[in-house]
Amino acid sequence: MVGTTEQASAGASTPASTAPATSAESAPASDSPGAPAGAAGWAGLWRALTAPAAGGRRRDLTAALGGLRHHDAWLELWVGGQCRRRLALEGGRYRVGRDPLCELQADATGVSRVHAIVEQERPGDRDYVGEDFGSANGLFHRDRRIRALRLRDGDRLQLGSPLKGEAPTLVYRHPRSPLGQLVHWGAIGALVGSGVALGGLLLATTVAGGSSIRSVSGPVKVFSTDGRQIDAAEGSSTALPTLADYPLHLRQALIASEDSRFGWNSGIDLFGTLRSLVQGTGGGSGLTQQVARMVYPAVGTDVSVARKLRELWVAWQLEAGFSKNRILKMYLDRAYLGLGAEGFEQAAQLYFRKSASALDVAESAFLVGLLPSPNSYSPCNRENPTWGRERRDLVLGRMHAEGYLSDQALIDARRRPLNIDPSACRASTYSSYPFFSDYVIGELEGRRFALDLSSPEARGNYAVISSIDPRLQAIAQKQLKAFLEGPGGRAGLTQGALISIDYATGAILAYVGGGDYSRSSFDRVQALRQPGSTFKLFAFLAALEAGAKPGDAISCAPLSYVAGCRGGGGSTSVAAGFASSDNVVALRLAQQAGLGKVVAKARQLGISTPMEESFSMVLGGKETFLYELARAYAVVANGGRSVPLHGVTRIYDLGICGSVRSLATCPAAGVTTPIGERPQQLIEPAVAAEMDALLRGVVSDGTGRAAGVVADARGKTGTTDNGVDVLFVGYSPSSRILTGIWMGNDDNRPAEAASGALVAKLWGQYMRALAG
Repeated sequence: MVGTTEQASAGASTPASTAPATSAESAPASDSPGAPAGAAGWAGLWRALTAPAAGGRRRDLTAALGGLRHHDAWLELWVGGQCRRRLALEGGRYRVGRDPLCELQADATGVSRVHAIVEQERPGDRDYVGEDFGSANGLFHRDRRIRALRLRDGDRLQLGSPLKGEAPTLVYRHPRSPLGQLVHWGAIGALVGSGVALGGLLLATTVAGGSSIRSVSGPVKVFSTDGRQIDAAEGSSTALPTLADYPLHLRQALIASEDSRFGWNSGIDLFGTLRSLVQGTGGGSGLTQQVARMVYPAVGTDVSVARKLRELWVAWQLEAGFSKNRILKMYLDRAYLGLGAEGFEQAAQLYFRKSASALDVAESAFLVGLLPSPNSYSPCNRENPTWGRERRDLVLGRMHAEGYLSDQALIDARRRPLNIDPSACRASTYSSYPFFSDYVIGELEGRRFALDLSSPEARGNYAVISSIDPRLQAIAQKQLKAFLEGPGGRAGLTQGALISIDYATGAILAYVGGGDYSRSSFDRVQALRQPGSTFKLFAFLAALEAGAKPGDAISCAPLSYVAGCRGGGGSTSVAAGFASSDNVVALRLAQQAGLGKVVAKARQLGISTPMEESFSMVLGGKETFLYELARAYAVVANGGRSVPLHGVTRIYDLGICGSVRSLATCPAAGVTTPIGERPQQLIEPAVAAEMDALLRGVVSDGTGRAAGVVADARGKTGTTDNGVDVLFVGYSPSSRILTGIWMGNDDNRPAEAASGALVAKLWGQYMRALAG
């Protein structure tokens, strides 16, 4: 549409919504004709909200908002310091020159017939373009001759060189709409507010002595003897030693996609945070804010103002305490990328079967593209298999927009096939030993190492090499599960626990704390249960140390509330009474040695639970731990020498080592090799040999015959009233392995068909499987 030229006339006026005609004495060009319209527009909105016309609230609101969004554009022609004409711009093309046919006539010396053109290049463009139309004297902006210029409100174009005298001047007017003004000043207010907030945070941090975050912890990573990770938190076990080991294009892809202002901002994205709160999405966080959630789980993941405030404070502390490079490496080391992969190194191994250091641009962009929703954008998502490629191309586009990629590099990267490792989409072969991992954490926090794994200052960031043997562990888990589903289940047993140790060193080789950890993380290896007849070991040891011999005759007559020997008769030998697990024999031997001696012997061999000098204690009526029983029996197997039960063989501080990939070169200050227990002879060798023979008799001639499938088996059964607890603890000298097994029910439900002999059967099957 072509606008109209309004000749100067005294007293001419127009409505406020259009550019008014101006006389030679009109106001200077700095006036703001839109201000009254803005005031009227806000007043109209208020009326529409508070006192709308009957049945017309919606119409009134629409009209009021339309007025607030309205913005006029016009040209002013200034000659000799006076505004001579105004031209309303309503879209299209306008000519400026001496020719009477020009929409804005400028009849002045030095002005060509058509000197310049002002046009809206495309419908919908907000601003116009001023262009020289081949004039004789040129078009000037800020004393510089121009060919064309995209105009902004207040721009002044001179129709001729200013060096040749005062030339007519075009002034372009296009002020913001009232609503635009509100947004503009609101943005400035937000910037000022954020500056004040950041200044306050800086002051608070300075007064408080700097960042309260002195170190950033990582997970405790537990590894088996063959180097595989076995803790329940799959991932987070791999990280490249330094930031430089991650390729530059990976870092650029991350910054371009997640936080383009990361290099110079304060670590807090206030606008993104506000947007996420308004939209209720929970996103809108810069890289530092995301790292805050990764390293401090207490920040939370809920969508709430409180969580955002916690996140902002921790992010600020991170920025105050660590360099940008350190924060960026934390992100690269820990970000979750789907399918159990934590960190870009593990994700690169999972998806591309290569180190992150070897990723090309397209592969880096693919991994970064997974970040917003790793499971949804995964190439393994069958419903949307192309989302991974689409996300990769989006990241590449952002890298191009930020100047990290040339036009040709962008084309080449987008043409690259994804080439994902197909095995990544299959069921994970990763297996963890969560019961044992919990035991290791307890050992680290115990008196041996006394690590503080609970405080934010010291928590985690250790690689722990354990003693667990994956082959034995797999057999133990399989055998126990199968037995509970078979003979154990038919006898009424629903739970079991197993521990195997190298009785010469005390290293834990297999550890099963129960059935399904996801259903119950309760560890039965460390549960208080009645040991039954397995506790008789201490009564017989005390008797042997007091001078009793395996062949000595012991009366079978009833004693107190305990019946006589199972086989009847007037007496039996010490060895036969132990093999048959006769209670009366154990009690008479305990009396001979002294009940106090029995308690002392149990304490000496590592039983820590409360005990009393009573018949009930001798017969296994007082609760104890399976692992303590196993350690006590291991002393006998080890010729009477102490056995330092342990699951940790070495500890690496990754804060010093840097990465699990650099353990071999870790400085000595970062490596802790446990001090071995000084060997002690807790039982005389001769007594240990006699006890070993008694344990051998249990398998060959007594209650543990089911364990006889192992040629050199030794051990002892244990059964409490009504089969509530059934046990077998035994060892094989040829394998040097001792195994203790408990079975029962968590709710103490009786299993009258169960007995220690049944568990001896499982023990035999398991130990024979280890040998074969």
